[in-house]
Amino acid sequence: MILIEPWIIVILTASFFIILLTPFIRRIGRAFSTVRRVSRRILRQSGVVRRVQRRIAKTDPTIFKAINASSLKHVEKAFNSKSNKWIKEKEFKKKVKSKVAIEIESELQKSPMREMRPLIDKTIEATIDLAVLKEISKRGDQARIAMASPIAKLFWRLLFPLATASVLGGLTYVYPDKIPPGSLTIPERIPPPTGGPLLPVDPLDIVQSTAINAAVFGIGALVLVGLIILIRRR
Repeated sequence: MILIEPWIIVILTASFFIILLTPFIRRIGRAFSTVRRVSRRILRQSGVVRRVQRRIAKTDPTIFKAINASSLKHVEKAFNSKSNKWIKEKEFKKKVKSKVAIEIESELQKSPMREMRPLIDKTIEATIDLAVLKEISKRGDQARIAMASPIAKLFWRLLFPLATASVLGGLTYVYPDKIPPGSLTIPERIPPPTGGPLLPVDPLDIVQSTAINAAVFGIGALVLVGLIILIRRR
């Protein structure tokens, strides 16, 4: 008869429950993280909107009211008519911006600000950003808007290339003559005429091979991430 130690049963049971609860915990954690991030962004974006409002108020305060009202209307309408599929925040705002720009164009032509297009564009973007954030805060996960995480950007654009360079550099340090292109700088080791093991690789050659592979694979990972981002944007 095979006896199982009690601690093994405890570990297996705990692992089973952790696996079952992981999706729930991740969902709750993501929800709290999104709420905190959205709240901070609302505060920052409110300041941006106030600044552009003060700038526009010097020339034509009525055009700001028109832009703000149009942004709120079209953002809410876009959320209500959006399918249940997730959509990127940037794509969602781009669609709304085109509708707002078309709606206010007739009123903008009568305004003294019709020649101040850069400020008008900035105002439209700022008011749409704030309206979207408020809708996300109100609707929660039902908003189905994929917000870009600063942590994700940091990971893929900095940590991932550095980790790739570190791993490949470490492997090259252990096996300096196995991983190209660094291995190409290692002179061929010829067995001694009297037999016996091969002579060790020169330390300077090891350092050189490690540096080459770390640079090549680290930069390669960064280029790969850049290409993926470029393709997805297109």
